[in-house]
Amino acid sequence: MSDIYRYLRSSFDGEEKKETKHDMDVFRNCEELASDYGIEYDEASFVPYDMNMVDSVFSAAIELLTDVGIYCTDTGRSIKIDEEDILKSLGTPKNLEIGSFREKIDVIGRSPMDPQPPVIIGGPMGGTVSEKNFLNLHISSAIEPIIQGIYAGALESVNYGPIKAKSPEEMFATLEEARLERLATKISGREGLALFGPGTPTISQAYMLVSSNELYSRNDVQEVYQLDELKTDFETFYKSIFHQEHGNNFLSGQCPVFGGTCIGSAEGLAIVDVAETIQSRLVTGASLHASGAVHMNTNSSSAKEILWASNISSLAISRNMSHPTARYYWNLAGCCTDMMFYETAAQAIGDTVCGREMLIGPVGGRGARADQSTGLESRFMGEISRIALNMDLAEADEIIGMIYSKYEERLSNAPEGKPFDSCYIVNSGYDMRPTDEYMELYSEIITEIEEYY
Repeated sequence: MSDIYRYLRSSFDGEEKKETKHDMDVFRNCEELASDYGIEYDEASFVPYDMNMVDSVFSAAIELLTDVGIYCTDTGRSIKIDEEDILKSLGTPKNLEIGSFREKIDVIGRSPMDPQPPVIIGGPMGGTVSEKNFLNLHISSAIEPIIQGIYAGALESVNYGPIKAKSPEEMFATLEEARLERLATKISGREGLALFGPGTPTISQAYMLVSSNELYSRNDVQEVYQLDELKTDFETFYKSIFHQEHGNNFLSGQCPVFGGTCIGSAEGLAIVDVAETIQSRLVTGASLHASGAVHMNTNSSSAKEILWASNISSLAISRNMSHPTARYYWNLAGCCTDMMFYETAAQAIGDTVCGREMLIGPVGGRGARADQSTGLESRFMGEISRIALNMDLAEADEIIGMIYSKYEERLSNAPEGKPFDSCYIVNSGYDMRPTDEYMELYSEIITEIEEYY
């Protein structure tokens, strides 16, 4: 708690600057550091194998943090970060155990081309979910044996009416969400399966309300969303202090935007991605860090520049620090489409061979359209990850290239797909299955990718 207090105090008396100045500092420093360290994006590559450049990304991220700090939007000041503090934090592994009872698992640190599979977390991961499908959609993930946790969706409504954002009504919505998620694990016969979230609230009071033994326990993984591009705010401090005091597992999540005000290149995105992971460990004090970088033009995580940047940052982190990382899959296409499967496959192969500890999702339609998540999509993510365990970096690069060619031309006009209740035949919470059409497509794409290897 002493470290987070020190950084909170620094947010009160650090260098005063405008947010636009911070954004420009991040942008300029990233471009200069990429040039100084010889970090170059290769448009023909998806998985870099130059380990000197990989390690240079990590060094550049440290320099970026010490140069620009972390900007607190509530005080308009920068939190100073010392290189000595960063270096002290890198080699201190923290054991992460999630879930309870028979569903308890250890999140094991991974390295590039590690034979140990990453942890597979299903669910809509904050994507919009309708009230009528909320329970069954989460059950569809919980019944999949390969899934080791569920990342919650955001309730679209309560009592079929809109939820008033940043009001006490969020507390009722968050209670309903958490109760339904816990019920989903019970109906599925997987009591104790780790919950990640909650996904509905925007205020710290609602997050803290469901932090209890009955809903989100200390064995689950509770969400603390860091602001993107090396920023923080009082909401982040409120939740981080609360979870540290109560000994809860919690993740820091961020989704930096390629093409936004701070990030103008794939190299810059990679440097920021690593720097935000260090921020997670050092300033926020999280148990793990989840990144979900997206492209400004598509708001998806499956574009080429995002794949390259995410893969090189994962390599850099897994080689240079002990802090579990996860990745959000924001797919552009909708469920029950070949493109949705291809987007997931390209990301899962890269994350697996590059040493990521955890894969989360996927969600279709960028999470904006309701009910674009199913257990079968998460099963596919897990199965592709298992296939990728046998690949080296060069093989993964080649196969991702073949998969990417299947959807590259459709990024500007992705198929909408189908919502959950058009993908599954649901007789009850105890009796549901994917439609025949959906299963046939799943089997076809799995077989195709197996033949690539």
